[in-house]
Amino acid sequence: MRHSLCFQDSAWPTHFLQWLQSDKQSYDSTLLHHSISDKKEQRLYPARTLSCLKELPHLTLYPHQLNAASKVVFDLGGRALLADEVGLGKTIEAGLILKEYIVRGHVSNALILVPSSLAGQWQQELSNHFGLSTIIHKGKKEWRQAPITISTIDLLKRPPLREQIEACHYDLVIVDEAHKLTNPKTLNHQFIRSLSKSYCLFLTATPIQNRSEDLYHLSTLLRPGLLGTLHDFRDACKDEQEKDKLKEKINEFMIRTRRKETDIAWTKRTIQVEWIDQLPYEQKLYGAVEKFYHEQKEANLHAFSHITLLKQGCSSIIALLKALNREENKELSSNLGVNLNVTPDQLVSAKAQRILSFIQQTDEKVIVFTQYRATQLYLSWFLKEHQITSVPFRGGFKKGKKQWMTDLFREKAQVLIATEAGSEGLNLQFCRYMIHADIPWNPMKLEQRIGRIHRIGQQEDVEVIYLLNRNTIEERIWHILQEKVSLFRYIIGEHDDLLSSTTTNEMNRYLKDAFLHSRSEKEMRLKLNQLEHFYNMNQVEGEA
Repeated sequence: MRHSLCFQDSAWPTHFLQWLQSDKQSYDSTLLHHSISDKKEQRLYPARTLSCLKELPHLTLYPHQLNAASKVVFDLGGRALLADEVGLGKTIEAGLILKEYIVRGHVSNALILVPSSLAGQWQQELSNHFGLSTIIHKGKKEWRQAPITISTIDLLKRPPLREQIEACHYDLVIVDEAHKLTNPKTLNHQFIRSLSKSYCLFLTATPIQNRSEDLYHLSTLLRPGLLGTLHDFRDACKDEQEKDKLKEKINEFMIRTRRKETDIAWTKRTIQVEWIDQLPYEQKLYGAVEKFYHEQKEANLHAFSHITLLKQGCSSIIALLKALNREENKELSSNLGVNLNVTPDQLVSAKAQRILSFIQQTDEKVIVFTQYRATQLYLSWFLKEHQITSVPFRGGFKKGKKQWMTDLFREKAQVLIATEAGSEGLNLQFCRYMIHADIPWNPMKLEQRIGRIHRIGQQEDVEVIYLLNRNTIEERIWHILQEKVSLFRYIIGEHDDLLSSTTTNEMNRYLKDAFLHSRSEKEMRLKLNQLEHFYNMNQVEGEA
């Protein structure tokens, strides 16, 4: 017979009080044990107070970082997407959460997965800021003895290491640059799903890269079922009445702080767009490629292939020539009617001349971004010809070489020429000038680039220059997007921005029709004008 109980101490966990008053619940020693532990912790650690702060008197934290850590620990159950804008200190937030859970006794082991180039930076920050010792897992056995392991998904996701990792249970898993998990068909996504973990943190300033579904797929790894099925999510994105409910659910796993919401005194960011006229030979070659596709518009051509070649032509002559020399473009190359055996003088581009002119007018350091490795190599050669020191930064470099290039840029060279690999994880606040030799159509990538210099710790005003070729694909799309959207400033902000999308296949068909089947420039512009409704028009551009 159950005794009638009157138990009014609201400090005890609700689930325990419900069990205590229940006629149907049998005795559960595990539940009682956890409830007593919860009660003990409540006495040791006052509600909504980060107890680890008393061990971090040396660390200066911003209010938004403290708020993010508190929300994860006290409201989100330790499973969250930290999606602050670039440069607001997501690594510090993650370290603070990790430290808090260690102090509370909830985390005794953790796995931190980061790009290889950032492993040393994570190790250093966790040690310097939080007094946490870590081991960087490089495939050796001693990692098994480390309570906090830093490694890369690429290293661990394949046998035999995958089986060893999956056999472990981790109290906390942290994934940096988590936007690389948005495709559920990839090994990266599947590997994270397979891990046994109690708490999980994802870090990325750009949780949407191509489609709103990207955010959904991240949510399935953090809070499975929270957003319903993919079909439910898509329907909610289209239904104005359901969007508010969807926002509330997104707030249950995502924290995003915007710069304007902080009390940080940010330096000024100046954006300058310069329209460049191509030099005679680059204009001739670019025009020949564009003409060929229009003449062959009835053929079964892939619109993205067309666009990629034209974009390479906007980047540099050498990038386009290299692409035309590939086997798949042999037929195109032989029908252009343009001499492809050029002299060094013909390789000079108008953008290269403008970059040189800017650098010669300042003694300060400058970062130049390009999507194409051929352009990177060309610019390195071109600047060297004019006695300007530069260093490259690209994805093919090993971690040590990337760090070496960054140090050389800080201490020796005036210019860093980076591909998209340089848009993630680098802290380059000692530089305030950035030039984009070419642009991706993904505004998230643009913001990631700028975030290398416009971030916490920058003491000077930042100047960003976009070089765009007139009368090219850059001009056609750029002006249309600018009618309603400032591409420079467009970042994931209010959740409404997250909820518009289009698929790659849909965009491919639309572009093919607009570029290849328009009967006039006016008709093409009318079709492309609709792109203002598709802010996420982004092909995934690897380094060519």
